[in-house]
Amino acid sequence: MTGASHRDVVHEVRTGPADGPTRACATDRWDALDRLHRRVQGMVERRLREETGFGLSEVQALRHLGRRSSADAGAEPVRLGNVADGLGLSQSATSRLTARLRRQGLITSSAVDHDRRGVQMLLTPAGHAAMRRTASRYEQAVRDAVRDLGSQEMDPLLWHFLTGESDELRGSVRGTVAVTGPRTQRLI
Repeated sequence: MTGASHRDVVHEVRTGPADGPTRACATDRWDALDRLHRRVQGMVERRLREETGFGLSEVQALRHLGRRSSADAGAEPVRLGNVADGLGLSQSATSRLTARLRRQGLITSSAVDHDRRGVQMLLTPAGHAAMRRTASRYEQAVRDAVRDLGSQEMDPLLWHFLTGESDELRGSVRGTVAVTGPRTQRLI
């Protein structure tokens, strides 16, 4: 991330690298989008650590487990593999993450009855409280990070997607042509 300004990264997402061909290939656009994602992720991570003491992956795991299980006695446990898939992490990274949450008393885990290799988890009451406590701060941190990207510098379609306006935009421009910088693209 060092050496490239935010404006350069956003411009690269829209147009491709400055030293590349006129039409950037998919990997160049992906690399630029990935850098933009990591920039937002870093901003959110720092803010969450400062305000809640939790890292981004911990907050996302609490949210994922909270959506899948309730505080009720009849809550269904969530398998480790489902958490890994939901967070986009490897099984080993998810195991380390859930071990941290377990040590903090935020989740319980147990072996799956019919598959002793499988692990299933539930939020504890303290885990539900932590999820509720961090939810609004997480949402605000993401909103602020996206806002800080600056809608004037960003590809309009990406901006609308990140701000949640993509459904309205998609409905209003279906079948039209949008200009997103030096290239024109057909929208679906």
